[in-house]
Amino acid sequence: MDYIADEEQFRLETLSSHTQYLAQLALKSEKEIETMQVEKEVKWAKQYEKDPDSIFEKRRKTGRPRILHEEHKNAILECIDDNPSVVLDEVMKKLKQIFTELKAPKTTLFDFVAQHCNLSLKKARLQPIDRNSEEKIQERLDWVRKWEKTDMDFTRNCFFLDESAFHINLKRSMAWSRKGTQAVVTVPKTRATTMTILGAISADGLIKCSLRLPQLPYNKKRKRGDGVGQISKRTVTGHYISFLKAAMDEMDHYLHMKGHYLVMDNAPIHTSDNIAKYVESRGYRCAYLPPYSPELNPIEQFWSVVKSKVKRNKFLEKETLMTRISEASSSLKLSDFKGIVKHSYKCLDVS
Repeated sequence: MDYIADEEQFRLETLSSHTQYLAQLALKSEKEIETMQVEKEVKWAKQYEKDPDSIFEKRRKTGRPRILHEEHKNAILECIDDNPSVVLDEVMKKLKQIFTELKAPKTTLFDFVAQHCNLSLKKARLQPIDRNSEEKIQERLDWVRKWEKTDMDFTRNCFFLDESAFHINLKRSMAWSRKGTQAVVTVPKTRATTMTILGAISADGLIKCSLRLPQLPYNKKRKRGDGVGQISKRTVTGHYISFLKAAMDEMDHYLHMKGHYLVMDNAPIHTSDNIAKYVESRGYRCAYLPPYSPELNPIEQFWSVVKSKVKRNKFLEKETLMTRISEASSSLKLSDFKGIVKHSYKCLDVS
C-alpha cells in the first residue's frame, strides 16, 4: 500500500530515535560504571578516615514506645479509602471518635501515615466517573481476554504510541516560599504556545520522538474564495500517519521488531481505516486499547517522567524546550522502560 499522507503537509521534526538512544545508552553505561566505582571507593575511604567504626553495622537505639498501632492503621486506611483528599485534621478527628483516649500530635500521625501506612501526599489525578462504570470495566475485561488469546506480549513484541502537549511554562505544581507568604513562580508568558510531541516506546527503550510542526497552507479548488484550504492547528490523522511512517522506518532497521504490535488508544486520529491498512502493509499489527484505560498504555507513564524532568530545573541560556524534551526522553535507562512496561503489563492481570 502506498504511503497515504503528504509528508510536506503534515511535517514532523525528529527529536530522538531508537538508534540515537542505543548509541548514547552504551556511552552512558561505560561512564556510569567507571564513575560509580570511583565514587564508591572515595565514599568508603572518607567514611573510614572520619570514623573507622562507622563502616560496621550498629544496632538501632530503642526509642519511646509507639502511640499508633495496627488498629489505628486500619482505621486510617479506611478513612483515606473513603476520601483520598481528606486532610490530616479530619483523619485525627475520626481516630479520636473511635479511640477516645488517643493522644497523639499531628506530626506523629503524619509520620505514621508515611512510614507505616505506606502513603504519600501527591498531586491528585482526576478521573471521569465513566471510567469506573460497570460497562467500562467490562469493556476492559473483554479487551484483556481477547488479546490473551493472541501472541501479543507487552514486554516482548509491543510498541506503545501516543502524543502529548508541552509548553515553555511547564513548572512544578509546588514551590518554596517563606512561611505566611504565597509561593509564586515567574514564567515567560501567562499563555504559552503549546507544542505537540508524538512518541513511541517499548520495553527495548525509546523508539521515536518527534515534534509536530505547523501545518502548511494548501491549495484547494473552490467555486468561491481564494483557493486556500483551512489549516488545522490541532494534531490530525495526517500528522499521526506521518509519525507512524517515521516510527516504522526506524523499526525496520531492527529485524527482530518486524511483526510487532503497535498499541495505541482509541482516539479518532488513531482509528482511521487507512491507518490499520497502512500498518499491516508494512508488516506490523495494530492493537487499540479500550476507552478510559491510560494505565494500560506505558507511554502515559513515560510522558509523566519526561515532563517531570522538563519541569525540574530552570532553562539555561542556550536551552530550548525542544532540547530539554529531547534530553529528558533520552535520559531514561533501559531498566526504566522495562519497569514502565511491566507496570502496565501487571494491570492486565484479571485473575
